[in-house]
Amino acid sequence: MLLGALLPDLSIYILFGWSKLAGIPETQVWRELYWQDPWQMWSAISNAVPLWAALLVVGLVLRKPWVWAFAGAGLLHLALDFPVHHDDAHKHLWPLTNWRFHSPLSYWDPAHYGHIVSLVEIALGATCIVILWRRFLSIPIRTLLATALLAYAAVPVYFRLALG
Repeated sequence: MLLGALLPDLSIYILFGWSKLAGIPETQVWRELYWQDPWQMWSAISNAVPLWAALLVVGLVLRKPWVWAFAGAGLLHLALDFPVHHDDAHKHLWPLTNWRFHSPLSYWDPAHYGHIVSLVEIALGATCIVILWRRFLSIPIRTLLATALLAYAAVPVYFRLALG
């Protein structure tokens, strides 16, 4: 479920879109606004493993495959996110605790191997896209896959340019 995979970062997408419309410099967005409420609270909620796990259990109990697939996609996102956030770690165990795991790795910060992690992420994402491309022949699916491939390349480039 694509939406479940994207939802943990929804607050970041909203912050980015709002800041673009408001003309706020990107360095201010990522060095100041990102760290303030309401962005940190929304990030805690959308990245909370206990909430996603509860949703998964609800889906299983109610025998609603779309619910557990949605929750499973969110949990997979969180599992892959967990080891690649250093300074910008999420509160993955909220609301039980405000603890954050500050990984030695970062998906974007070169000071924490971001240049290597981003390349690994691009390679894994591209591999998955190639596998799916070969499996699905439909033009809409392939268009979505091509867009995803561009996004994998664009995100690390964006962070390098925005945060210099």
